[in-house]
Order: sequence, then C-alpha cells, then structure tokens
Amino acid sequence: MPTPALAADDFDTTLNQLSELQSLAESYADKQGDDTDPIELMLAYTRMGAYNDTVWQLTAGSKDPDFETYVLDQNGDLADLMGMGSISLPNGQSIDFGHLLASINLVYRGVPITGSWGGDCMELAQQFSGQASDVDGYISLMQSSLGSEDGTSTFGAEDLRADLDSINIGSQLTADTNLADLMRTYYADLSDYDRAYRFTALSFGNVNTGNTNDFRETVYSTLTSDAGMQLLLYLKGMWTSDGWTINSDAEPALRGAAYVFADYLSSAVNGEQVKSDGSALKAMSGQSLSDALNALGESDAANAALGALSSAAGAANSSSGAVSDALDEATATLKSGFNAQVFQLVLLVIAAAALFGMIVFFALMSHQMRPRSRRRR
Repeated sequence: MPTPALAADDFDTTLNQLSELQSLAESYADKQGDDTDPIELMLAYTRMGAYNDTVWQLTAGSKDPDFETYVLDQNGDLADLMGMGSISLPNGQSIDFGHLLASINLVYRGVPITGSWGGDCMELAQQFSGQASDVDGYISLMQSSLGSEDGTSTFGAEDLRADLDSINIGSQLTADTNLADLMRTYYADLSDYDRAYRFTALSFGNVNTGNTNDFRETVYSTLTSDAGMQLLLYLKGMWTSDGWTINSDAEPALRGAAYVFADYLSSAVNGEQVKSDGSALKAMSGQSLSDALNALGESDAANAALGALSSAAGAANSSSGAVSDALDEATATLKSGFNAQVFQLVLLVIAAAALFGMIVFFALMSHQMRPRSRRRR
C-alpha cells in the first residue's frame, strides 16, 4: 500500500524545515573552510534506505555523519526530512518527496536520468520482464501501469511527478539558490502540461512529440546513451560489457517502458512541437562512468565502457568534423571559383588598359620624334 500523503498544510511546514536545513548546511560548510557544498550536504542528509546504497553514495555523494550530528544539536526535528514519503502539493496532487529530493541530488551532481525517469523506466521493465515476447506486447502491458494511482506500479503517479519535477527544479538549482523558495515558486499553479513541457524541453530539446515513432526513439536513445544509465543497467544485469551494450533479453522490455513514457509526455503536451530555450542538463562523462566502475571493482567493464564511449565520441566528432570540413571545402571552392573569375576579369581589364596606354604612348612618341628629326636635318 502507498504511504499516506501528508496533509496539504504540511507542504509549507516541510519547506520551512528544508530552508532551515539549508541554512545549517551553509553554516556548517563555512566552518569547514574547504570546498564543502551546502546543497550536497543538505540533499545527502535527506537520503535514506534505497537512496543511500552503494550506487547512490557513489553517484550522489556520501552523507556526512558530522553534519548529521550538527543538525541534531541545532534542531532535532529536522530529522523528519530523512527518508520522507508522500506529501500533498498545493494543487492537491501527491508526490514522493523523498524520491524528489534524492533525484534532485543526482540532477545537481550531473546524473539527471539515472535517479529519475531512467531509473523508473528500468524498474518498470524489470517489473514486467518475461511477460511479453516483443516491444508491442510490453507496451500493452505497461500502458495502464505507468503513472497509475493505485500504488501497485514501480512507476506510479507519485514517482512520475517526482521524476519530472526533479529535472525541472534541479536544473535551476545552484549553490546560491534557496531550494525551498525555488520549490514554492515552481509549485505555484503548476499543471501537468507545464510540468511535462518543461521536462521535455530540458531533456530532449526541440522535438515534435506528435511524431510518435521519432519521439519514442528519441526518448529511448537518450536513456540508453546516458553514461549514468549504462552504469545502473550494468549493475542490474541488463547491460553487457561485451561490446558495451544492452543485453538482448532486456532490450524489448526497456524499450517498451521508454516508449510508454514517451507516449505519456506526448499526451501531456497534446502532441505539440516542444521548443527548448537552449538550457542543457549536466551529464556524467564516459571517464566518470569508467571511474565509478573501477571503484566498484569492475575493471573489465570500466575498460569496455571507456573504450566504447571514446569510440562513439570519436565517431561523432569525426562525423561532425567530416561534415564541417566538407562544408568548408565546398565554400572555399565556391569562393575560389568566384574570386578567380573576378581576378581574371580584372586582369583582362588591366591588360587591355595597359595595352591601350602603350599604343597611345608609342603613337605620341612617334608623333613627337618625327618633327625633331626634320629640324636636325
């Protein structure tokens, strides 16, 4: 059964506590005299249970026991923020607040997909694994599960809202931002359309959500090309180090989950053409992925990942460079051809003028020299 949501009037109480926690994090960070980030301190403090396992500590950062002691000494009631469950938003919807904060933690750290929609797509694929023979079969099974309110889905409504909101909020979060104030502004008069539109623009850029096949593929390729997701899928046995790619057995279910998620977004924005303002999310690099795998003792996978991602980056750069070089060469050829023609024309004009000048010059000289020769005789 889903955790009962806290009452709507507790939303402001929770944000007030979050604001106080951030103030304590800032004070604590100042006393450390190093590069301690108060935002990371605050968000790590709230993570509990599944959001604080080895993978989360590796990607989102470890909790600081001294900071927890400091918070306890200052205000023990702030422990309420640890491992929070459901809470009601101002618009009446419920959201998994603990999941929201943990996902924001990853977005802030540059791992935006893994802790939000990508991770939930993976869990949805695991939930229905083996129950269909192809992608279409998985889509049929998952359609009523994604975003459901009955609490039986691994990708239910509360998680779905948290996934989208974590991207929208986390993308605006900086070291100088008050997270509670940011949330208050964000959740004021928030609609499902606004939530989905902002998320889609941030995650996929300019995209036509009404083109079902293309948009589905955009969502799936974005998920599987993300280094953070590759790390998670590998650790869950859904990714292979042989060629560094998704396991063929896991591919149909994961693709089905990504397609269903894409269909939800398309429906939420009425199949519109989404326009991005150019903002981009920070993402885990191939080197960071390799370092994480090495830290987990997966050296063979680390080498395979780094090799595959380096090759992919090189191919992309090579392709991009080839296109750029071809355009430059074509442009240079056009300019060269045009300039050569102009240059040749100018030379002809100059030559003609010079020849005409020489003719005139010699004619004048001849005219002047003849009289003088007569006078000498």
